[in-house]
Amino acid sequence: MKYDLAIVHRVCPILAKTADHFSDKYTMVEATTASLANALVGFKVKLVVILDGCPPEYERLFNETFGSREHETVDFSCISTPSIGNNATYAKQLEILSAVASEARYLYFSEDDYIYKDDAFVAMMDFLNQDGVDFVTPLDHPDGYQRERENHMASVVRVSKWCHWKEVSSTCCTFMLKSDTMPMAKKSLSYYANGGSDFIMGLLLTKKGVFSPSVVIGGAIKYVFGRQRNWMCGIPLLAWLKLGPRLIYAHRFRLWSPLPTLAVHLCTPSRPPFAELILGKCIKS
Repeated sequence: MKYDLAIVHRVCPILAKTADHFSDKYTMVEATTASLANALVGFKVKLVVILDGCPPEYERLFNETFGSREHETVDFSCISTPSIGNNATYAKQLEILSAVASEARYLYFSEDDYIYKDDAFVAMMDFLNQDGVDFVTPLDHPDGYQRERENHMASVVRVSKWCHWKEVSSTCCTFMLKSDTMPMAKKSLSYYANGGSDFIMGLLLTKKGVFSPSVVIGGAIKYVFGRQRNWMCGIPLLAWLKLGPRLIYAHRFRLWSPLPTLAVHLCTPSRPPFAELILGKCIKS
């Protein structure tokens, strides 16, 4: 294969209301781009950046970052789209990664609001070589602890050279898989491209808890009658309502999340443990 890794990185110029540390989106993208570039040093990478309705300075930023001698092993290109939105850029991302799957060993769906540890990519690629590992996310999801606890779903934990890994039910739209997994997973991955949610797509892939009556029905009862209404409890039932028989016949995959986190998602209000250690190295005060 020509590349170690193929990445399609989606960028939009709108700053999420839940973002902190930054007052404007361009400054955030400067920080996240530098973080991504540092984590990719030493790898042969095909990188396609989708700029959705972005001003010209965004393309200049990526050209300056990945056009440097330090990143001469990165085969870099930009695609501009006219503010087509999140689901549509994800659909283009899926299309491109499917097309280049034969050229790279690993494929990465990437968003513009993540700060990475320098060893994030080597840790993800290393763990994907283990049996029973189909997808990995760089993020230790803070809400995942609550979701798994509320729905009484046990998690398997494994040890790797770089960190521990916990099997999880879903993630956001930033994740990695081996290229030979793509043909089996593409149909399920297209759920988000067709307007679905990332939570439901995650359950379509992993099926974690969806065949347990206590998780599906018990979670729905907790959501409706619980003292503290937690919408996470209702996700397994919602998956059945949205997907129906697809949950039964779709291929099951195993998704893993790192402990401690390998990245920080800047546009979520909660932070995983040790997030400040990563942010402190990457964000200027």
